[in-house]
Amino acid sequence: MLTTQEKLYKSDALRVNKVFSTFTDEEFKKLQKMMRFRKYKKGQILFEEGDRKDKFFYLIEGLVKLERYDESAIYMYTDYVKEDRLFPYGEIFADDVYRYTAYALTDIELYSIPANIFEEVLSGNAKQLLYFYKRLTDILIDHEERIQYFVGTSASSRIVKALAYLMNELGESGSKEEVIVSYPITVCEIATISGCSRETVGNKVKQLKEMGKLEHNHKILTFKDIDYFKEYSED
Repeated sequence: MLTTQEKLYKSDALRVNKVFSTFTDEEFKKLQKMMRFRKYKKGQILFEEGDRKDKFFYLIEGLVKLERYDESAIYMYTDYVKEDRLFPYGEIFADDVYRYTAYALTDIELYSIPANIFEEVLSGNAKQLLYFYKRLTDILIDHEERIQYFVGTSASSRIVKALAYLMNELGESGSKEEVIVSYPITVCEIATISGCSRETVGNKVKQLKEMGKLEHNHKILTFKDIDYFKEYSED
């Protein structure tokens, strides 16, 4: 367990991140005073869709998944939050309830910040507000492109595009000419992103492994042929 001094050191380190960098010292100290360090185990829910929006979170270790079903309970929006990210971005100055469910895909460490305090401080700093506006615009563009990305293609193509998306969003360069997603990604996760059945995804992943394009061992994805997946992400 972190000591009070270690928690303070970690929160001090946030000062240089773009999420906090142009706040004044006084503004940052006000936020820092209200920050609370938290740990969650894999599978724990941080908040559910419809819960009162009372906190924003800054992830410092692990992976968080955001998801939302439509009214038919069939279509699901899904997104991932990596380390050194604030979330949920789309809720800033929005409704008083969360529009997504967030849960830990791995063991995670984060800071929570009261939503009313964060919005109050942010609204008083034009430079930081502009950064958040631009960042939100980038996120919206990315989501629009992702929707277009998966529309009107075959199941096989959607699965490869889903894998390419995971490679681009969560992957890191390995020791060889390959990209590794070190977070645990199940066949069910890929099925959700691609809108295909678990069986169809399992067969496609098996085919890609036989072709030498991909490895999927112990839920860890290793992309062996980066150019192959890049071709799909550029369609």
